[in-house]
Amino acid sequence: MPTFSLASIKKIYFKNKLKFLELGFLSLFLAFLPSLEAPKNIFLAGYLITALYRQSQLPPSKWTIWDWVFLSLIFSSFLSALFPFMAGGSEWKGFRGMLLWITFGWTLFRTDYNEKEKKYLFIFAILMTIPPLLWGLTQLLILFTKDSLQLHSVGHVNHSAIYLCMVAGAALSLLLSQLQSTHKKYIFITSLLFIFLISSVIISQSRGAFGIVFLLAFALFLLSKLPIKIKTIYVVLLSIFLINIVFIKPAPVIEKQITNQNNHDILSQRDKVWRSALEVARLNPLLGIGGGNWKQINIDQLKSSVESRGEKFVTEDFALQWGHPHNIYLSNLVDRGILGLIIFLSFMFIWLITLINSYKKFNQDSKALLFIMGSFSAWTTIFGIGFVNTTFHHENALLALFFLGLHLSYLRQKNQLKLFS
Repeated sequence: MPTFSLASIKKIYFKNKLKFLELGFLSLFLAFLPSLEAPKNIFLAGYLITALYRQSQLPPSKWTIWDWVFLSLIFSSFLSALFPFMAGGSEWKGFRGMLLWITFGWTLFRTDYNEKEKKYLFIFAILMTIPPLLWGLTQLLILFTKDSLQLHSVGHVNHSAIYLCMVAGAALSLLLSQLQSTHKKYIFITSLLFIFLISSVIISQSRGAFGIVFLLAFALFLLSKLPIKIKTIYVVLLSIFLINIVFIKPAPVIEKQITNQNNHDILSQRDKVWRSALEVARLNPLLGIGGGNWKQINIDQLKSSVESRGEKFVTEDFALQWGHPHNIYLSNLVDRGILGLIIFLSFMFIWLITLINSYKKFNQDSKALLFIMGSFSAWTTIFGIGFVNTTFHHENALLALFFLGLHLSYLRQKNQLKLFS
């Protein structure tokens, strides 16, 4: 675990006050990311201004494929805002959101933080999830002022569960990196932290997050550098626990799904939302309707689109009452069109290739594995839950890009960013 004494801070940062300010803004941003909206935005702006200024004073570094990826994501969002299906909606607000999220990840990727600083930020991001999570549990289980588990700034239960899934994966990554440490107290603390976070995902009753967090846990155990016997023990224990809460004494999230199946509504009407999304995508196939304009679409526009092809429109087969298409891939298709979807899929593919290359190169290095597994947790959550929810926006996009940024920054400093050797 990284430790920072007052003396060490003075020694390291006395001659580099701007970097200290930058890390301070970033820390405060991470502290408020799941908690409070206004402070989060203020400290994010402070971090970006400070980091971009400080990076402008450093010698220019080599342009990499990841710079092109980040630029492409911003450019596709800009085009969909410039040429939307319906002008005057929320397309520029949607662009500003994408610009902010990607700039954050891009800036973090180009930082010069050392390993100790990156590890501190990694741990701090996990720990700062605890206060809003405790408050959310208090509201749900004690005060009864909420009917679902929510992180205050993240909001809706499904979005909060996505955030918790990423953080649970990061906590397990931290635990696995500590297992061969001589500091047994850290192992105990990180074990409790992971158990608490994965339990919170179960309590959230988000079915997508429930499935992915267990797949992620199994994957992280299997990919760790632990001996085979130890891996087997952990996997067996996790399997027994999973069998118990699914088959023997079903958890509420399982009972919820059984109820939906009995009501012949396995997807909770997501099929109707997805059908609507595919129809909306026809309105401007190449560049989409513009980020944030989903709420501007009405049922009459869908009806006109369907009937223009000589097909019968059945109102009950479509749904627009939710704020997004409940699928990250359809969201990209709707908001940014075919071009935006291709760029987003390329982003996810390049991220996956980077993870595979990193693991091959550093699978015996516990320091590197911490950042690789944290990044893998973010990728798995965005990719997996993305099939049933919109995972790459607002706080969840920022958290995912935080873990990706730390991973890429580590690789950049090791000169290991080539996709194909």
